[in-house]
Amino acid sequence: MAADPILRPAVAADAAPLAALWAIAFSPPLLPDQWLVDADRLAHTIVAADEEGVVGSIYGLPKRLREDDGAVASVHCIGSVAVADRARGRGIARRLVAATLESAGRAGADWALLFTGTPEVYGSSGFETFTMRRSLTGPWGAALGAPGAGASEAGSPDAAVRRDPVSLDALLTGAEAYEASRADVVLAPVRSVQDWAMAAVRLDGMTLYRTDGGYAVAEVRDGLGVLAELAVVDPRARAVLLEAVAADWRAGGAVRVDIAVPDRAEDVVAVRGFAPSAQPVQDGTGMTRPGRRSPRITGIRHFGAADYF
Repeated sequence: MAADPILRPAVAADAAPLAALWAIAFSPPLLPDQWLVDADRLAHTIVAADEEGVVGSIYGLPKRLREDDGAVASVHCIGSVAVADRARGRGIARRLVAATLESAGRAGADWALLFTGTPEVYGSSGFETFTMRRSLTGPWGAALGAPGAGASEAGSPDAAVRRDPVSLDALLTGAEAYEASRADVVLAPVRSVQDWAMAAVRLDGMTLYRTDGGYAVAEVRDGLGVLAELAVVDPRARAVLLEAVAADWRAGGAVRVDIAVPDRAEDVVAVRGFAPSAQPVQDGTGMTRPGRRSPRITGIRHFGAADYF
C-alpha cells in the first residue's frame, strides 16, 4: 500500500506542479496569476506530496474583512483546495484543511472563510454556511429609460466619465471611494495594495469607468453585460456611471446582465432602474469557521468578484 502523502509548505519548485494541478482540478481552469501576486504565497500554501510529486494543495490568505459591528476582523481566507485524481479518497483534503487551520491559529486569525460548491466536504471540519445576495441577473432591455438622479447636473456620460483598461494604477485611483462606500458592508475587505493588485488580476480585461465621486468596473462580452464593482461616495456619480456603462452595453449588444452591488437600499434602487428585469441571486457557497472567536457577519453582506481568492 502506498504511503500517505506528506504535507509541507510549498517551495518555489512547486509552482509548475501546482499550476498543472489547478488547471485540471478546477473548471474553468484556475490560473496561478493571482497567486503569483502574493509575495508570501509559498508560506501561505500547503501541499501534499508523494513519491511522484504534488497531489494536493490548499491556500490560506490573510485578509482584513469588515464585520457588522464596525470591527475589522483578521480572517484566514481559504482557497485553491485541490487533490489529484490518483490521490482521491484518502482523506487528503481534510488533512490539508486541518493544516491550514492550524496555521491560522498560530497567526491569531479571528475566523476562517471559504467559498465552495461542495459544502459537505468542510462541515466535518467545523465550517458553517451563510448566504448573501451576490448579484442580479437576467434580461436587459438595452435602455435605461429616464436618466437617474443627478445625471443632468453632471452632464453627458461621455463628457463626465473617463474609461480606462483595468490596471493596478487605475484601480488605486478609486481606493478612497471604495473604502468610503464599503464602510457599512459586511465581508467587504479593507484592501491592502496587495488586495488591489489581486483585484486587478481578477478584473483584467474589463473597463474602469471613473468620474468625480466614484467608479465602476464593467464589460460586455457575447451579449452579457457584467458590472463587477460599483463604488460611489456621491449619489450623482452613480447615475452618471450607470449611464456610461449602459451606453457601452447598448453598443456592445448586451441582452443579459450580471450585476454585483452591495444589497444597500440606494444601490438596489439604482440597479432596479438600470436593469428592471434582473433578479437577485442568493449565493450559498460561503462558509465560516471560528478561530479566536466567532464571525460577526449579520447585516448587508457583499463579497465582490475582485476579492475572491
